[in-house]
Amino acid sequence: MTELPTLQLRADSDKVKRVARLMKTVGHPSRLKIIELLMEKKTLPVREIYEAIDISQSNASQHLKSLEDVGVLSSARDGKNIYYEIKNKTVIKLLECVNECAEC
Repeated sequence: MTELPTLQLRADSDKVKRVARLMKTVGHPSRLKIIELLMEKKTLPVREIYEAIDISQSNASQHLKSLEDVGVLSSARDGKNIYYEIKNKTVIKLLECVNECAEC
């Protein structure tokens, strides 16, 4: 029987909390759509994000803030526009893996 790798989470309660918060935040359907959109387009202003995934501006802003708070996205202001991009590229690997698992 092959041994599975361990994550070493049980020994680090702070890490467990960070991982759980990340998974919970990323797991929302609108946030998954935002991340996928930014994987394709690299950087977009808020307006293009909420139009592309068909949600309100205020709803998009809440989701973008949540993703920024956990370190998935970063933002930069250019005049009146705020542009978002994926900051933590490792989350792409996570989503690719979860997507693959969902097809099993």
